[in-house]
Amino acid sequence: MGLVRRRLPNGLEVTQVDPGEAALIYREIFVEESYLRDGFPSTVPEVIFDVGANIGLASIFFKQRFPDAFVVAAEPGPGTYAALRENFARHVPSGVAREVAVSDRDGVRRFGYYPQAPAESGFYADQRQETELARRLLVGSGVPGPAADRLARERHRLSYVDCRTVTLSTLIREQGVDRVDLLKIDVEKGELDVLAGIEEPDWARIGHLVLEVHDIAGRLARVVSMLRGRGFRVDSCQEDRLSGTGMHLLHATAERRPAALPSGGTSGRAGRTPSGAPGAGGPA
Repeated sequence: MGLVRRRLPNGLEVTQVDPGEAALIYREIFVEESYLRDGFPSTVPEVIFDVGANIGLASIFFKQRFPDAFVVAAEPGPGTYAALRENFARHVPSGVAREVAVSDRDGVRRFGYYPQAPAESGFYADQRQETELARRLLVGSGVPGPAADRLARERHRLSYVDCRTVTLSTLIREQGVDRVDLLKIDVEKGELDVLAGIEEPDWARIGHLVLEVHDIAGRLARVVSMLRGRGFRVDSCQEDRLSGTGMHLLHATAERRPAALPSGGTSGRAGRTPSGAPGAGGPA
């Protein structure tokens, strides 16, 4: 599926991979404002990292809400990154879009990519499970069973690509920032890998997290315990439409001020790509 440029309901023109998927993501982010809650974030963020950025709707939303913020987005999917880069050039020109996956180690890894359902792509892609979940959600939204079966199968034709992986700590160093005021993570069952890639000193530099957690084998309780053990106040919620899916959204706020790098870092939103050009893709 090729890229298309269409207007969102709020009039914003964005490059999209799948307009149907983009419409759903738009509703979650711009209408329901799922990433924000009363009192969250507790301070205005100056540095925002969008991990699992897809086509960049969350980054655009954050930039609209916090116009002075420096935004860094990471997305490994080939089609979604192409759309992300175009959307950053148009709507987040001072930000940085990176064609990388954030994981527990630096290297190269096999990435399961759904060209027609890119938001469901990831290292832990499970074609059978994700096709069935899509079918259930389609039926729940009123699509007749046979049509839901066909659409779910068509959208979940899986391919694989090799992508560069970096840890969050590597990404922080490469962007030259001294803290991350707001960290958003949506990586389709890879959230523990992202958290595992945060080096000990960098935990103190994170002010707020909003992350999607897939509650597999007690993962939700494990992530909540991990964050609370590192000094975060954590709230968990689940959208009505996702009831029974095991997918939850966590909002975590550090109960202390993020610490700055002891030396060698820049302050606040001064981070840029290694070349110093805002919006560049950086090393791939």
